Amino acid sequence: MTAGVCPYCRTKIGAEDGPTVCEGCGTAHHADCYAENAGCTIFGCSRAPGDEPKVSVSSPELVAVAVPATVVETRLPPPPPPVVIPLPATTRDLQHVANRVVPSMFGGFADEDAAAPAEEAVVREPKNRTSYIMLGALLGAFGAHNFYAGYYKKAGIQLAITLLTVGLGIPMSWMWAVIDVCTIDRDAWGVQFES
Repeated sequence: MTAGVCPYCRTKIGAEDGPTVCEGCGTAHHADCYAENAGCTIFGCSRAPGDEPKVSVSSPELVAVAVPATVVETRLPPPPPPVVIPLPATTRDLQHVANRVVPSMFGGFADEDAAAPAEEAVVREPKNRTSYIMLGALLGAFGAHNFYAGYYKKAGIQLAITLLTVGLGIPMSWMWAVIDVCTIDRDAWGVQFES
């Protein structure tokens, strides 16, 4: 007579194994499996063993644990205090910070702005905003508007995207140009465009 499969070890229970039948649910187990589990293995059975007690450790117990001397010697030094960068006061300073964070949207790269203070002594004539907009709208995919405004690196990147993708990058370069036309109101030397 075969009693079935033991739910604990998942093997057949033979008559020679001496099956133990659970009094709560009537499920047959090997006698060894029933004893090892300390009761029935079926979830929800009244003869199943209770949950194991949860282990909890309090803070004083954690502190009471002895720390080996080698661990104490190898502790890392505390981290340095955070660096606080003062906020710039003028709009030009804000644009300089923005150029370092997101150069593609705010009109230049950090290298272009680094050269600007040395050249500020030179008086430059303002560029025409209408010309800048027309160049951006018509030839923006080739970076013509940025060449006009003195942003040579950005213009070169836009031109390279258009030429190296054999024209497939034109939509991306043109959208970049539209964003430039809408957000940039100064040339590479910081001179405001004239209307």
